[in-house]
Amino acid sequence: MVERSVLVQEIDSLPPRYYGEILDFVGYLKEKKVKETFSLEKAAETAAEEYLSNKELSAFCALDGEDFYETR
Repeated sequence: MVERSVLVQEIDSLPPRYYGEILDFVGYLKEKKVKETFSLEKAAETAAEEYLSNKELSAFCALDGEDFYETR
């Protein structure tokens, strides 16, 4: 990964006619981040609802607290 200081130097060395494209790209990346964050949150909410309501997914909760590797 390229260090920030190197990227800043590269951007500073570009002709001003590219600044609009750079700003558009940064805006695109910010929107993408927001969409991904929202998508992950939505997936987590959906999974949580399913886990809480579907007994097949929580059948092994009865084993919580059991030492799985304990020899008997």
